[in-house]
Amino acid sequence: MKRYVLVYNPVSGHATFRQRLDEIIEAFQRRRTVLIPYRTSLGDTHMGEFIREVQPEGVLVAGGDGTLHEVVNVLMREKLSMPIGVIGSGTSNDFATYLGVNNDLEAYFDCIVDDISRPVDVGCANGEYFINVASAGALTSVAHEVNVRLKHAMGKMAYYLRGIGEIPKLHTLHLHIDADGEKIETGAYLFVIVNSSVAGSMQNVAADAKIDDGKLDLLVARDSGITEFMALAKDVVSGNIKPDEKNLLHIQAKSFVVEADEPAESDLDGERGPALPLHVDTIQRAIRIYTMTEGEA
Repeated sequence: MKRYVLVYNPVSGHATFRQRLDEIIEAFQRRRTVLIPYRTSLGDTHMGEFIREVQPEGVLVAGGDGTLHEVVNVLMREKLSMPIGVIGSGTSNDFATYLGVNNDLEAYFDCIVDDISRPVDVGCANGEYFINVASAGALTSVAHEVNVRLKHAMGKMAYYLRGIGEIPKLHTLHLHIDADGEKIETGAYLFVIVNSSVAGSMQNVAADAKIDDGKLDLLVARDSGITEFMALAKDVVSGNIKPDEKNLLHIQAKSFVVEADEPAESDLDGERGPALPLHVDTIQRAIRIYTMTEGEA
């Protein structure tokens, strides 16, 4: 009988996954498989040891992008080679959205039990791994500053409201970028380095991004004035970025070094990341993710 570890975050999203736990366990029992729940907690250091002891076929992650980030880091650091299943149940579920797995969980559970998975690239920023996005600059700290009660009550809207409140305080960074040896200097409101095409709950942020091509996509919102920045933001949110958008720098590369002329913190998958400068490398096909098909997402 197959068995899986189910890592779940009891406070992600609207803190409602606990009410679905029995439903998920029953769904896998119907498939003659066993789920072994593991509840995440602040400062937890035992997840890797738990997974190693259980020796499951795979690890299922129920939470948001931050919970997935935590599990990816545990598996990479502990050198645990097993597929990851993603059950998006957080406030923001960008990677699950990209994969499309939440659209039909019953079908997805069938794929997990049938071991349908695909290799996926992982980014590494200053020694910390990320599955979907690394960012810095204006608005990137919003996710860290939203009140937990407000986030539980309003979900994604809490992020948007907080972001609107930050607009009057927007300022730019002067960035020094090295992308596979190509050097660029530019003023920027923010930058994101993405693995998939979904980031910040926005679709088609980088339409050409692929999660298994051995490259990451850097997008820089250039210093262009608040009016033009807001117009760019509108296009990004609506998924209608113009291919020749002059205020958006887009580069694909295997590695990046991004420095700023002033202190700035980064964000990795919605979690607080290391301070700049960021040294980012792509680790090609580092993990496997359970998907609906073995082809492209």
